[in-house]
Amino acid sequence: MGVVGVCVLTLVALPVQAELVTINIEGVVDTVEDDGYYLDGQIHIGDIITGWYTYDTDTPDTNPSDNVGDYEHSTSPYGVHLTVGGFTFMTDPTNVDFLLELVNDYPSGDSYLFHSYNNLDLGNGASVDMITWDLDDSTGGTLYSDDLSQTAPNLASWDGNELRIHGERVGYLIDGHVTSAVPEPATILTLFVGACMALRKRS
Repeated sequence: MGVVGVCVLTLVALPVQAELVTINIEGVVDTVEDDGYYLDGQIHIGDIITGWYTYDTDTPDTNPSDNVGDYEHSTSPYGVHLTVGGFTFMTDPTNVDFLLELVNDYPSGDSYLFHSYNNLDLGNGASVDMITWDLDDSTGGTLYSDDLSQTAPNLASWDGNELRIHGERVGYLIDGHVTSAVPEPATILTLFVGACMALRKRS
């Protein structure tokens, strides 16, 4: 059986949602500030951050600029989920306010970032006011459009990389950077199915 035949079987057996994308990420804590002792001394420099974020490539761009794409998500399952030091920092699934923004060569560089504005409180009751990841390229040579993609950002292409979590109105602050960004298997499967469909059209 050829590649096209295998693809046909895959399409029949494994239907997927082409618009749903989940990117698994891993990062490292660079600095921790906890004046209010909300983190109980459990998060330290060098700790590993693991988690994911989920978005929809069919989400409309609400920014009128040709160089800036703002993709606002307001329903579950979209948002971010991170764990570090025994704590979970995540978008409130009942009150999602998750923004994914792409800036293409405006005014002179590129950026890829997300903000999660409404998040669940920590187990000790402390609020999580913001979860942000910001990639920047001062050369403006990384992005070619402000459209959402099903692929994860290529971390090596960006010269700025900051993952930040803060809460209780900056009573605590965790700064880190992402070391790995990989689509989860379902997203990879979506890309595979798309490639198979393209092969079928050519045959």
